[in-house]
Amino acid sequence: MKKVLFTIIVLLTAIVAMAYLYFSKLNTQHAESDLSLYAAVNQSGFVFSFENEKSILDIFKGQESFGEIIGEDKAKQMQSLKTFLLSSPGINKLIHKQTIYIGFFSGEKKEINYLLSTQSENKVSTTQLFQALKSRNILTEPIDNATRITLPDSTVFYLGVKDQLILLSNTLQPVKEILSKTFDKKDDSFVSYIKSGSRLSKNSLAQLYLNFNRIPALLKSIVPGKLTGELAVLDHQDAFALLSYNYSKERVLFTGTTHLNDPNHYYQLFSQTPPQKITISTIFPEQTADYTTYAVDSYANWRKGLDRWFSYHKEDKKRARVIEEVNLKYHLNLEELFPRYFKNQFSNFQLNTGEKLAAINLTNGDKLNQLLLDLSDNYSDEIKHFKEADLLYLYFGLPFKSYQKPYYVIIDNYLVFSNYAATLQFFLDQYRANKLLINTPGYTNTNNQIPNNSNISFYLDHQNSIPLLHKNISSPYLKHFQSEKGLKKYESFVYQLSGDRGTFQSNILLSKPLVIEKDF
Repeated sequence: MKKVLFTIIVLLTAIVAMAYLYFSKLNTQHAESDLSLYAAVNQSGFVFSFENEKSILDIFKGQESFGEIIGEDKAKQMQSLKTFLLSSPGINKLIHKQTIYIGFFSGEKKEINYLLSTQSENKVSTTQLFQALKSRNILTEPIDNATRITLPDSTVFYLGVKDQLILLSNTLQPVKEILSKTFDKKDDSFVSYIKSGSRLSKNSLAQLYLNFNRIPALLKSIVPGKLTGELAVLDHQDAFALLSYNYSKERVLFTGTTHLNDPNHYYQLFSQTPPQKITISTIFPEQTADYTTYAVDSYANWRKGLDRWFSYHKEDKKRARVIEEVNLKYHLNLEELFPRYFKNQFSNFQLNTGEKLAAINLTNGDKLNQLLLDLSDNYSDEIKHFKEADLLYLYFGLPFKSYQKPYYVIIDNYLVFSNYAATLQFFLDQYRANKLLINTPGYTNTNNQIPNNSNISFYLDHQNSIPLLHKNISSPYLKHFQSEKGLKKYESFVYQLSGDRGTFQSNILLSKPLVIEKDF
């Protein structure tokens, strides 16, 4: 019996040991295969990737948009990198069909730098690598555990090699840091998310990966100070996006998914909701610089999530108390107002003057107008003023937090409101004169390129936003925004989110004017 027991123990020990060795080997191989990916996301929340077989030159060749987006200088550097380095048979052999990642990050002098990372199937022979560089007339100089390389056209890069990993950057610091440190465990979740989309990435020309936790650090170079107002949406959002590039000469379009890691984020209220056809954008004045639209299928269903959101922020009791106090004071039932007559969409929008408005669509504007009389003062025949604070915030949440006692008007089944009566009067004048964003050629062109169904949609109009950008963007980037060789040709930027069982199907579009070819 003892012998049998001993034999069983030995066998179990052997099985455990073999399993340990097997999975340890698997984990080691797994880690080695992800070296270049970890290097790319080490400092960057904005990572672009493509397979080396689909060369960077092929991407740029028919798509001048990349040069316009990253800037003329960096586009030239990328072209030099392709011409003198990646085209080298010796270098290309090392990384043939390997994924190349380019991560963008903020520099110390308000510039945006980049790091290119890739890897070889086997450990890189530095002797063979430097021979390949020498054969291309590339000068090398050791510097701080890395190598300064000077291409034949005098473009300078910094090279780092560690086992299978190959790094290239336009600045030394990221190469030094990655070669001398272990990778941050905080990046594990982002790397896992990227790898979860590997099946889709194999079928696309290039991919874009966004870690919104690190976007603020990148934007420090572009936007001085804190991300406030409309840019607050980019301030430390715990979210990832995985997007595939759709080739086009006329636009830049990425499609994919966006995932919110924070289960209590306000946007999570829309992640389970079917996308809706957006109509509220038809009321925005032609001077609209940016807007955000929100759409739900049923307020009653959506309200359950909103109640949990208020509870999480410990505002549920205060909210209930305010509603009860208003009901008692005015002898009415607020539940018979906004919840009953709200249709399915609401929005924030900003004019090129910086004036801000918001709106909700209604099922019966005339009826709601009558019911709000006791809660309102008359500013003019049309424009009213809420007597009580936070009424709209109580029923719609975060987007309306800054509208405590706004002025409002109800017109054509829309309740439109602003903190300033003059802003609301301007809206009315433009609306009645049919001077609307939807009637502009640029907006029509943009809308024709993407679905009109979504749950959350962010829109930025290039021309109308310039006066606002003058106040918010550093001078070099403002020049790039207005340069013919930069972003001047672009009409708009759109980021669409459509709920899909807890995540979001996503579209990112940078739209150019429609070019109509004339027949001769």
